[in-house]
Amino acid sequence: MKRLLSAFISLLTIYSSTLMAAEMTTITPDASSPASSSLILTSKTSSLTATAHSFDYSLSALQQAYYRGIDGIDSTIHLQQGLWAGDPYQPGGNVMPQVMLLGDLSAIGQLDAHKAPMAVVLLNYSPGGSGQFLYLAIMAYQHGKLVNIATQYVGDRVRVKDLTIKNNALILDVIQAGKQDPACCPGDIARRIWHLNHNKLVEVPSNQAIVRLTPAILANTDWRLESWRYGDPVTDDSKISLRYINGHFIGMVDCNNYTVTVNALLRPGFIDVLEQHAAITNRKCDDPLSVHRQKRYFEQLANVTQFTYFAGKLALTYRHDNHVGVMIFAAKKYSRNIS
Repeated sequence: MKRLLSAFISLLTIYSSTLMAAEMTTITPDASSPASSSLILTSKTSSLTATAHSFDYSLSALQQAYYRGIDGIDSTIHLQQGLWAGDPYQPGGNVMPQVMLLGDLSAIGQLDAHKAPMAVVLLNYSPGGSGQFLYLAIMAYQHGKLVNIATQYVGDRVRVKDLTIKNNALILDVIQAGKQDPACCPGDIARRIWHLNHNKLVEVPSNQAIVRLTPAILANTDWRLESWRYGDPVTDDSKISLRYINGHFIGMVDCNNYTVTVNALLRPGFIDVLEQHAAITNRKCDDPLSVHRQKRYFEQLANVTQFTYFAGKLALTYRHDNHVGVMIFAAKKYSRNIS
């Protein structure tokens, strides 16, 4: 139990630091169009349900499942509440191999001719150093049991914007390191595609061109603030939104609208929020705490230096009062059944 608790704390640290160091990715406007597709898609694993009642792909089921095929881990691992920790490298030490299920982004759909739905999840493997290795895991039911039938390595410190299933293909939109990018700070926006062939994921070329990361790819999405920084969620009654349009962040904090100018910097994923070019309405909201929320939000937003996607969510890194934090935004929730 102590080892599991230590691993859990360590994984939370990894998750937070990964958000702060990450860059972002994109998807083309028509990438998820419903043409000739058959799938069930959702951005939240917690709301996943299969078409047949016999298939349980809920978050709780996936968090307790067995997984295999991770390089450097010879045996099958059993996640507990979405976490696994191996033995410490040194007796009594705190450094150990660890795996975390990234439960914020998953997909369910048909990946082969059998027409039975399968689930695709993301696993983050931390062997103990600076590397954060991303894996895709395919989950299916065999003889009534949830089984990890295929696992595929994606890359080190790869950032994920979206994960979909379309036309029996698994589509992953990522930010990955370009030829001149350091491992910490990838700047290439790419689409990667796999087909499932005899329980093995086979990558195929994508016809989507690789482009560099700019704030323009933030357009066309409405975001809702989910946490002020990692481990500090906003309250349920908070209504803080953000959208990027033509070089500006716009949105609402409770009953007040705002707009602020955003400049892209040369380094992919880095921005300058111009506090002096901000406009905010001055309505008196019903909730007395709205004044406090507005003050905190604009202090943090004005000091944002970097943006990223992490498992489908938008992360804005800010530096304020000698503190580095990450505001987490969730896209407007959606769930659709396409046929």
